[in-house]
Order: sequence, then C-alpha cells, then structure tokens
Amino acid sequence: NPYDEQQTQILARITNNVVKLNDTLLELNQKIEEINEMNSDLVAFSNIWTHYQRNANLYLTSTNSLEPAKH
Repeated sequence: NPYDEQQTQILARITNNVVKLNDTLLELNQKIEEINEMNSDLVAFSNIWTHYQRNANLYLTSTNSLEPAKH
C-alpha cells in the first residue's frame, strides 16, 4: 500500500514532536518550580519585614519616640 510508508513517516514525525514537546514541558515545569521557590523566599522576607515594622512602630509609639511622617 503506497499510503503505508507515508502514514509511517507522518506518525514518526508526530511521535518526534510529542517527545520534543514533553521535554520542553518538563523544562518549563522545572523553571516554574524554581520561580515558586524564589517567590516563597520573598513571601517569607515580606512577612518578617511586616512584623518588624509593626513591632518597631509599637515600640516607638509606646516610648513616644514616633515622629510624624515628613512629606
């Protein structure tokens, strides 16, 4: 059948493209995991900074050392 060879070639190309797509998606997932880890670190730092600001503000308010913001 003359179409068998053509179909075999088309299936081989499809299979090759699916393999390439899979490899690319694996790489993309790895990069997204790295970004998520960095974002997690930023969230932790932001929480620490927010608590520090709140505590500093409470301390300065309780010691009457808080000066009004200058614009």
